[in-house]
Amino acid sequence: MDLEVLYRQVKESVSALDLGRIWPGFSPLKFALYDEKRCFFDGHWVEKTGAFLANTSIVYQGEQIAIWMVQEELKPSVLASKLVHEMFHGYQRAAGWDLGLNELEALYRYEYKAENLCVKLRENELLLTLMGGFDADAFSELLAHRKRRSIDFPYEYAYESKVEEIEGTANYVEWQVLRQLDDAEANALAARMRAQLTAPERLFPVRISGYFTGALMINALLAAGTYRFEPSVRTAVLSALAGVVPSNGDFPGRTELARSAAAAADAYDAETDAIVRSAVENGRVVLTGPAELKGLNVYNARCRNGFMTSTYFLMYNDGSEDKVIPGNFVIEMQDEKTIARVYLWE
Repeated sequence: MDLEVLYRQVKESVSALDLGRIWPGFSPLKFALYDEKRCFFDGHWVEKTGAFLANTSIVYQGEQIAIWMVQEELKPSVLASKLVHEMFHGYQRAAGWDLGLNELEALYRYEYKAENLCVKLRENELLLTLMGGFDADAFSELLAHRKRRSIDFPYEYAYESKVEEIEGTANYVEWQVLRQLDDAEANALAARMRAQLTAPERLFPVRISGYFTGALMINALLAAGTYRFEPSVRTAVLSALAGVVPSNGDFPGRTELARSAAAAADAYDAETDAIVRSAVENGRVVLTGPAELKGLNVYNARCRNGFMTSTYFLMYNDGSEDKVIPGNFVIEMQDEKTIARVYLWE
């Protein structure tokens, strides 16, 4: 993959966008494309340092930029949309979008409760209805179910909503970028949202589904005329329930959705147990603690019975400095913040 050629293709796509029409006040950031050895930033080859890790927004040479690790071939329009997604995270940081989202704590505390997941599946049906056009009845039912879950499952609902606020808005922007650049890819993304949000097994990990539910929630709130873009208003998803009367938890097809949600949760737990068991039995220990857990790939991380998983990297502090090791790992935790040992996950 020629990073320089790809960079110029993506740069051309980003330059053609009207981002202010998507999100008032948002403008492009500089960006870098990199692979395992090289890095192309702002039209030039630069040294690839440890700052280039994952796909995100970082401070580089004193300014907020977006970065993307090129591992697979993507159409320039699609890669542009994903880089704008990361640029939007840079915009969020510059605007002070601090929702108190503690991802590592949530790994430990969030519980996959079948009742919560069952109602989420009904909400997903309503969000997909609203994707096709505003429907006042569907919108009212959606908010009523969310109000019920916020009462019955306060920690889980708060975490989901914060993910929707951060990642869902960025995914909404990504979707709208594709609508400006490539209708076919925008429609393909909408189809993926529909497929994922109607499949109970795709609720896991919940953080991933929040990208899509958040984007569709922003879409619904905008259609209802209740979403504001002012920088000081950063909790529109969380505050959308003010004054809403909670549902009684009943809806058409509830029994079947409850059964599907419970089965999917059991299957996810069994899969996590198998991952942990396999790594522990293989016994390839790459780190022995105690060490402080500083970071991992929260995108698809799992946690069960004191074990966590992370793909691509793990960050820890050995008592003297922060260190990063690349790879996929199963992490045995001594407590919520302390690593006991780390196994290679193959």
